[in-house]
Amino acid sequence: MEIYVGKDEGEWPKGTRVRKVRSEPGDTHQDGALGAIVGAWGPLPATKRAELIPELAKQGITEDVVCIYWVEWDDIPGVPVTITDYRLERLE
Repeated sequence: MEIYVGKDEGEWPKGTRVRKVRSEPGDTHQDGALGAIVGAWGPLPATKRAELIPELAKQGITEDVVCIYWVEWDDIPGVPVTITDYRLERLE
């Protein structure tokens, strides 16, 4: 099976280490999970973000989504998972 990962640059470059924050019920990874960005979709222009607001609101998302990232979590390397930017914290 082939997985297509976002080819955009994102606000944080590929390889950036991140920590999961703002977990939701049913998430496979909870707050504190560590991983690395391997791809992105975005940053989205303001007009596109405005278009997404109604759809995101239907899903209960009230935060501004600038980028969607593909992250490989440390405990499952080689399996990129999508996650919105507001649910990640960049590690220094």
